[in-house]
Amino acid sequence: MMIEEERHVDRGYVASSVRLADGAITALGWVLGHLRRGPVLVCPPDLKSLASAEEVRQATAIVVIGAHSGLKPWISAFRPEPLTSAVISVSDCLVSDPVVWTAMESFTDVINSGTGLAHPCDRALVTEGLLDLRRSGHPFDPDELMAAALRLNWRGTAAWDLRVLATQLNAGCGAGMR
Repeated sequence: MMIEEERHVDRGYVASSVRLADGAITALGWVLGHLRRGPVLVCPPDLKSLASAEEVRQATAIVVIGAHSGLKPWISAFRPEPLTSAVISVSDCLVSDPVVWTAMESFTDVINSGTGLAHPCDRALVTEGLLDLRRSGHPFDPDELMAAALRLNWRGTAAWDLRVLATQLNAGCGAGMR
């Protein structure tokens, strides 16, 4: 993780640039998690940093500077209020296939919300469920799954992990994950 510039402004924390490298999620959570209550600014934003920012308990708001269409899962899940005239349109339907939405609700009911997909049993259950969906003719979109997970109150990093898993399964990397 690299924070290019930081300063305290009226007891608020400003990071002009937060970049995450693989494995730096904990560092971001630790750095931002020990701050006073207030808004968290994410600039430039990416899905992984937004997922981590969702877990900052002291955050009273998440302000995204430089929003772009690559953030659609997060925007779809939370429908943030745009502070500029630039609006990123998202579908009213969070998940296009109702069977996939039902599967997401089922996953939410059975996995440990505290660990998300970090626990091998929960990861295996969700992996097999996603493979079953695909085998029965219900393809899934990783961005839609992430948006659904966020809407269903999954931890931000668990929603990110689900998106990564779904991307791997769609790319054919899931054959050895059964």
